[in-house]
Amino acid sequence: MGIKKPKYLESRELFENAMGYARKEAAKISGMRNKKRLIHAREKARISLMADYITEKIDLYIKSFPLVSELNEFQKESVNSLAELKELKKKLGYLFKLNTVIKNLKKKNLAAIRKSDSPQKVRKTFYGRVLSLKKDVVRVVEELNEIGRKIKEVPEIKLIPSVIVAGFPNSGKTTVLKRLTGSEPQIAAYPFTTKKIELGYFLDKYKEIQVIDTPGLLDRREEERNLIEKKAVNALKNLEGIILFIVDLSEAGYSLEEQKSLLEELKKLGKKIIVALNKEDIASEEQIGKAKELFSEFELILTGEKDKELKEKVIGKMQ
Repeated sequence: MGIKKPKYLESRELFENAMGYARKEAAKISGMRNKKRLIHAREKARISLMADYITEKIDLYIKSFPLVSELNEFQKESVNSLAELKELKKKLGYLFKLNTVIKNLKKKNLAAIRKSDSPQKVRKTFYGRVLSLKKDVVRVVEELNEIGRKIKEVPEIKLIPSVIVAGFPNSGKTTVLKRLTGSEPQIAAYPFTTKKIELGYFLDKYKEIQVIDTPGLLDRREEERNLIEKKAVNALKNLEGIILFIVDLSEAGYSLEEQKSLLEELKKLGKKIIVALNKEDIASEEQIGKAKELFSEFELILTGEKDKELKEKVIGKMQ
């Protein structure tokens, strides 16, 4: 189940739209011979309609955000990497309190208008008090709109057995992903980096296996990641599955020692690791031998093998 996608609320126009709506709808009230009663009815309606318009919009907005209790651990970490969950709850709680104030003002002024000989004055007082809250509502909603925009970008990663593909850029990760899944990867927004996440799927008998490549995350050492990226990596810890680490045997961009150093960082995720030796066709015998020795503590596969054999070895590691 994916994360709820928050709505966007245009807070700057909310109050003006509410007043316009209340004025228009209240003007439709008719059929009263007593002019004083008609004025009272219309002013009461303007108070009720304005308050209801604002509070209903805000209520729906608050409810559009995901509840922490509804999130699994991966989703919690993903959201927490974009906005501290405590801050999110605090802002939503503050907005809820402001909404409660408007509801109470409605109740108070409707009571006052029944006893008043100047219903317009009561309504104007109500409008003034509500409009005094606009600045706070706009500020909080704009902050939440930005958080909501980021939450919408959290990729729809399934909580199923997963192969997390890792390795330095240009090591051939996308090619291996395509070979495992037999199709082009799905490209999704990934808010933790400037790049896009790549997803693919294949079947092990009747069980779906998810293959994930996270460019910009697992191709960098921990000290090179910012706080948001570190939290995003923590989210990956909550996925069931293995790490498939792709080694570029040709050392075109990074030496075998540098690639081993990155793999040592990924061991901190506490997952089973299988190392895929890639670009065997353009690597020297010396490079291949060196890699087999350097990564000897891990289960090794050669990506030059047939797709079926490659897939079977990955599945075997996931048992």
